[in-house]
This record gives sequence, C-alpha cells and structure tokens, in this order.
Amino acid sequence: MKNLQKEPTKGFIVVATKKSQFIVGAINLCESILDQDVDTKVTLFTEQRFIDDPTHNLSMFDKVIATPGGHEREKMWGMANSPYDLTFYIDADCEVIHPDITNSFDRLAGHDMVFVELKRETRGHFAEWSWGDGDIDHLTHCGGICLYDTRNPLVVDFMNDWYYNYVRQESKLFHPKEYDNIKDSFKRWDQLTLWWQLWHDPKYKSIKWKFFEDNYRWNYYTTFGFNTDGTHNYGVVDPVIVHYSSWMDKGQKGFF
Repeated sequence: MKNLQKEPTKGFIVVATKKSQFIVGAINLCESILDQDVDTKVTLFTEQRFIDDPTHNLSMFDKVIATPGGHEREKMWGMANSPYDLTFYIDADCEVIHPDITNSFDRLAGHDMVFVELKRETRGHFAEWSWGDGDIDHLTHCGGICLYDTRNPLVVDFMNDWYYNYVRQESKLFHPKEYDNIKDSFKRWDQLTLWWQLWHDPKYKSIKWKFFEDNYRWNYYTTFGFNTDGTHNYGVVDPVIVHYSSWMDKGQKGFF
C-alpha cells in the first residue's frame, strides 16, 4: 500500500549507458527540464566510467547514481531505484519543450502508472508494432516515457521484474505462454516484456495504470513531422516532450 502520510517527493530520472552520446542526450534533456523550472529534481543513472570521466559536466543533476552494469536496458533498473516517490522517467534522446512538464505529476490522479499509447494510426513509425488482429495484439505501451508512483511497493516490484524478465527474455529464458504466437523478432524489445506484465501477469492485476489523455503531446516522435506553419501531425498541439530517437545514430555518430 502507498504511504500517503507525507508530501511525496517528485523528480525526473534519465538513464544513459553504453555510449557517450547518451550522456550528451541526458544532459540536454536535464537542461531542457530545468529551463522550465530551475528547482526541478533530475537524477541520472549511468555507468561509473562515465561518472569518472571529467569531460562530462554532470553538476546540474540532483543525483548521479551508478548502474550495476553496462546493459543497454539498465533503464528499468534505474526506474526501480528512483530516489523519488513520484517519478517521471524520460528516455535520454528526448527534449522537453513546453512548461506543462511542471504540472506533469498531476496526471497520475490516483493511478500507479501513466504511459503513452502506441496507436494504430502511428504504427508505420515503429520498427515493429503488430503480430495479430486482436485488440491487444500489438505493442500497446511506449517504454520510453513513464510516470509512476513508487510509494506502492508493487510498482517497484513491477520495474524490477520488467528489468529481470527482459534480460531473461533476451537470453530466451523467459517465454510465457502468451509468447507462443508472437514472432521471434518481437522478443528483442523490452516493450514486449512491458506488454506482458501489464496485460497478462496476474501479479500486477491490481496496479492502476492509464494512458495520457493528450497522448502524443508527451512523446512526439520526430518522424511524426514538423510542419512549416508550426502545426503538428496526428492531432497533436503544443508537444511537451519531443523524442529524437529517429534522429540519433545508436552507433558512434550521436545526434544528426
């Protein structure tokens, strides 16, 4: 159960491992959040080698915490170990561009977790999306944006299981029966693990989750497009978070 006896702490977390360009992205994200409110708390999770690297100025972060290893999905470990009661996780290749980020925690509104929905109308923007014709036979939740309440211990368990189940999934050691009719290519995505835990894991049936009502304002992919007249596609008005994933080389070049 949640501990509601005191005012909850609030903050953002970002996780950057493997490549130095993710540190550059994390710093840019933090600065963009602080541009909206200089008193906002942002914690960085990264590898110790990046913490020790003097070329990275990490002084703007509230806390800098070393991850246990260099796995490309240390983000879920960071999410489980957030230092804040109310946490907003944002991918390192994102930027905040609207002041509504300052009231983002109001979106929880009694829920344990809030996600961005990956909708049918935008499926062409994702590497993979659907494996069937059912209502939930697709990657329903974006794993790159998540608002959540760690005062519920079950939420912390959820994040830990997401991390460990994905590592096992990646090694083909995690294969629940719901995976039987899903193409093997989907099993490389941590969003499949997330999908299974939210829709099928009985342990988490009591968790209260929802999607952002103004959905893609909170995760506007650059592939969606920016029009010369200032408008945005898919009915999005004034995005809060822009996601540069498609504009970033995940090798060595960094941002394009």
